[in-house]
Amino acid sequence: MRFMFRYMVPTMLAASCWLLAGCGDTGAPQNASPEAGHAATHTHDSEEVAITEADVEMPANYSDALARVESYRDAIRGAIDTGDPHGAHRPLDELDIVLRKLPEIARDSEIPMEQWETINVTARELRNAFNELHAAIDENRQPDYEAVSTSIDESVGKLNQVTK
Repeated sequence: MRFMFRYMVPTMLAASCWLLAGCGDTGAPQNASPEAGHAATHTHDSEEVAITEADVEMPANYSDALARVESYRDAIRGAIDTGDPHGAHRPLDELDIVLRKLPEIARDSEIPMEQWETINVTARELRNAFNELHAAIDENRQPDYEAVSTSIDESVGKLNQVTK
């Protein structure tokens, strides 16, 4: 009997503490993608809040999407060139969302299926190039736009060559 109390009481106490603590929400999303995780923690200054697809006005068609990509590119380059790399955060975040949706936008714009792979691969290449800049900004390093500018401009050129 003494053996039972010796081990049973501490076990019961531990189980009681565990039950009282409960299974509270840790606040971490369980099915979040890596991009969503990055966006959720993406608050670099007090005025910036994490953005989602719902916060970005999606281009109506492929042509509008390309104009938007070029506009984001110019805004990002301008912010970096003027010494305000943190000013590139919002355009970088929005550009990432538009580039992820670009294959779908192309499909809905009746771009021929033969072009979809080029669009998908090129959009991914652009995302990778801009993510290098984004990572540098997030790590408080000076982003080197010149190091990726040729790749970015070539990719934008490829996307502009896609026709209906």
